[in-house]
Amino acid sequence: MKFKIYMFFLLLPFVFCSCINLRSCDSDIVGRYICNNDEKATNFLDLNKNGTFFHYYKKDNIEYSSKGTWEKSSDGECRIDFSEWKNLNEDGKQYKVFGNGILFINGNYLDISPDGESSSSFLKQNPT
Repeated sequence: MKFKIYMFFLLLPFVFCSCINLRSCDSDIVGRYICNNDEKATNFLDLNKNGTFFHYYKKDNIEYSSKGTWEKSSDGECRIDFSEWKNLNEDGKQYKVFGNGILFINGNYLDISPDGESSSSFLKQNPT
């Protein structure tokens, strides 16, 4: 019986940790984020204090920009919800229009995947 109680309390922290989002979710996410997956391209995302964003991409003679509104998720997840989000394909030749989109917050990174391992992550410029 003591063994079962001991095992219960030993496993309890692991159960609670699996229910908690341990990602670093900075409250100050306003600023410029740079995507460096292509050194020949200029690709940045500006998050403004008034809840608007501006996304810009330029490589050679290809140039795209989009703007809309953003809002930090209020359901406890470390993500930003965007209106009018457009994403470039891997070749950078056309936008894919998603209507609404999300980027996950992981420290100084914004990423399209929750694990933060995408090559198209945006890194915050001059984080404070």
